[in-house]
Amino acid sequence: MNTRITSCRLCHGTLGPTVLDLGSQPISNRLPRSVEEAKGRPYPLELALCTECGLPQLAHHLDAAEHFHDQYAYVSGISSTWIDHCRALAEDLMSDYGLRPGDRVVEVGSNDGSLLKEFAERGCDVVGVEPSGNIAEIANSKGLTTKVAFFNQQTATEIKAELGGARALIGNNVLAHVPDTDGFLAAGRDLLAPDGFMCFEFPHFVNIIRKRFFDTIYHEHYTYLGVTGLVRWAEAHGMSVFDVVEQPVHGGTLRVFLRHGSEPPPTRVKAFLDLEAPFFETAAWHDLQAWLEEWRRQFISQINTRLAQGDRIVGYAAASKATVALNYLGLTGEQISYCCDAGVLKQGRYIPGSAVRIAAPDELKAIPADLVIVFAWNIFDEIVSVVRNLIDKPVDVLRPLPELEIFRVTPDRQK
Repeated sequence: MNTRITSCRLCHGTLGPTVLDLGSQPISNRLPRSVEEAKGRPYPLELALCTECGLPQLAHHLDAAEHFHDQYAYVSGISSTWIDHCRALAEDLMSDYGLRPGDRVVEVGSNDGSLLKEFAERGCDVVGVEPSGNIAEIANSKGLTTKVAFFNQQTATEIKAELGGARALIGNNVLAHVPDTDGFLAAGRDLLAPDGFMCFEFPHFVNIIRKRFFDTIYHEHYTYLGVTGLVRWAEAHGMSVFDVVEQPVHGGTLRVFLRHGSEPPPTRVKAFLDLEAPFFETAAWHDLQAWLEEWRRQFISQINTRLAQGDRIVGYAAASKATVALNYLGLTGEQISYCCDAGVLKQGRYIPGSAVRIAAPDELKAIPADLVIVFAWNIFDEIVSVVRNLIDKPVDVLRPLPELEIFRVTPDRQK
């Protein structure tokens, strides 16, 4: 089902007109097995603002089952940057937020259990909730108890009845993936123990405008979150946002904490409310639309110049960002020879819409490139290090955002 919505997913206020239009796009994480499948059905990818709470969100609804299924291909543990982040998060919650060995930690959208593992190693009682069965199986095989389900009121009730309340409910890059944001938060509140807290991480929506990270907009992300909407929700539901901490991952992420009880926002939270206010204006989004159209023109010009001189162009990281960027640019497998990705579940498949073949990183040895486009700009340095160890001759590496930048990368002579 794909329908235009009229009310806000968080506060149920009226949704305004489209403020950013990325055209029709395929589902980003449903990676087809053939070129023919890759040309499957696209859906409108448009952003609108709530006229009451200002929350940026998709203007259309697509069922969550279209994104999360037993063929889901994203496995979080393949990124060393992400593993380091999980370890630091577990240490922070244990040292600074009163989490203790024996406390129950529930992670929603727990993927392969990379974060659960860190808490389990510190003595916590961990439970994961993951809707994609094939990914949950990876976590369960490691002894990390993971329930295959979408998180909602029913799931929360079942966990609480069986195990009791959670001292910490964690959702890393999951809150944006929820079509019913209000219902999800209410279920989390009800699962908490009286002294429990919710901790959510998500890319800060202001960076879509400030840093032009438009490729973080895709159908799997229903909402584009900040502090303001969560503060308003908490005030209306007997909770408080008691802390916000910026994180460097994904180009600028917020770690937001909520707990039971009403209390005024502390200074650090108020600072984010002031920061976000200008970005609820439609003009800021219209300016981004104009910038993107020029960015696309410059990008295509560079690609055409490279192709004209006989260069082979490849991609690196078949992330959702790659699907969005390639489809917005109109590039296909005719221009991009292949796209490397370390995820075994992605290799041999194709990027939706563009039909670019996904290959193992070693393809850079077998079929050398002249230009590598790094679609996962959030782990750019990590990918450049991998490329450097795979190439036998210098290669240009392009970082597409926040500006088009090309770097000359030379082989690692120590290999």
